[in-house]
Amino acid sequence: MKTFLLSLLIFASCATAALAAPLPGADSHLPVDVTADNMVYNADKNTVVFQGRVEAVRGEFKMWSETLTLYLTSKGEPKEGKSPAPAMEGSDLDRIVAEKNVRFQNGTQTGSAQKATYYSAKNLLVLEGNPILHDGDNSIRGNVIRYFVNENRSVVEGGPKQRVHAVFSSNDKKGK
Repeated sequence: MKTFLLSLLIFASCATAALAAPLPGADSHLPVDVTADNMVYNADKNTVVFQGRVEAVRGEFKMWSETLTLYLTSKGEPKEGKSPAPAMEGSDLDRIVAEKNVRFQNGTQTGSAQKATYYSAKNLLVLEGNPILHDGDNSIRGNVIRYFVNENRSVVEGGPKQRVHAVFSSNDKKGK
C-alpha cells in the first residue's frame, strides 16, 4: 500500500509539471488546476487520462473538454528491480490531446473544436473538427488551425467541405 501511495504522489507531481508548460497565453509560473469526473494513469502506456467534464485552468486561460490525455515519454528505462512509477520522475511531456466539445478562453479570445492537440517539443497547438477562433467580433474558421505558440503565428487550412472563412470587424464605431 505504501508503494502505491508513493507511486501516486510521484505521478501527481509529474503530471502537474507536465501539464504546467503547455497552456498558451498563460503565465508559466501559475499552477494548473484540473477538475474532471475521473483520472486514469497507465504506466505501461505512459498516459494520464482525465475524463468527464474536464476543466483546466491556469490564470486567465481556461479549457473545457470531455477527455484530456497527457502522453509522456521516458527519459530513461527503469532500473532493474525497480517499479515503473519512479521512472515518472524522468518523464517529459510529448503531447496533450483534448477531445470532444473542446472550448477554451483566454481574456477576450475564445475558441472551440472537436479535438485540440498540443505538441510540447514544437510548442504547436493544432485544432481540428470544425475549429473556430474568436477575438471580440473577429473570427476565423477552417478545416485545421495550427497555432505556433513561440512565433505567435497561425496557419488555417481549408478542405473540400470546410473552406477558410474569416470575419474582420473594424474597431471604428463612427460608421455605425
